[in-house]
Amino acid sequence: IEFLHRVADTFRDYFGAPADESAIRDNFSTVYQLLEDMVDYGWPLTTEPNALKALITPPSVMGKLSSMVSGSSNAVVSDVLPNGTVSNMPWRKAGVRYAQNEIYVDIVEEIDAIVDASGKVVSSDVSGSVQAQSHLSGVPDLLLTFKNPEVIDDCSFHPCVRYGRFEMDQVISFVPPDGDFELMRYRVRNVPNVISVPVYCVPQYSFVE
Repeated sequence: IEFLHRVADTFRDYFGAPADESAIRDNFSTVYQLLEDMVDYGWPLTTEPNALKALITPPSVMGKLSSMVSGSSNAVVSDVLPNGTVSNMPWRKAGVRYAQNEIYVDIVEEIDAIVDASGKVVSSDVSGSVQAQSHLSGVPDLLLTFKNPEVIDDCSFHPCVRYGRFEMDQVISFVPPDGDFELMRYRVRNVPNVISVPVYCVPQYSFVE
């Protein structure tokens, strides 16, 4: 299922949203090349956007016009492997340079909770994800810490995260990809006095004769 989500995200990254049937039909040759590089005999192979973009150039207006005139495919495939393919960090391309270095991190959470009549949380379940956008030069080594890591459960990480470090120190040490990526997904256990409902509705009834 995770691989299917990655394929859908890649199509949206290449063709824009929504990556529907029309977009796939219009860019069929690029879709074919992407699936050929993402899957090898039924096994996921290259799923990192930076590596895929180094192998297969995203479609452009000029490329579509050229394909319409010449009748050839609009998929531009590189003749050489990207630098990250043969390194220990295939998610990050080499030689990244920015005049201004910055990274943005968004924490997106969904809360399912049962609240009693007094407003107290009886049971709760939080599922969240850490979304990041990185524009950092070179090979940055970052560290993300949590105020209360004990409540975090059922984690899944981007390949850039050093999982052994998280198991040992409960911190996230990673070298980020360039651009947008999902750093991790997690759930928060039903711990008393930890989760507070952001919105609480108090019903009022009135009877008129």
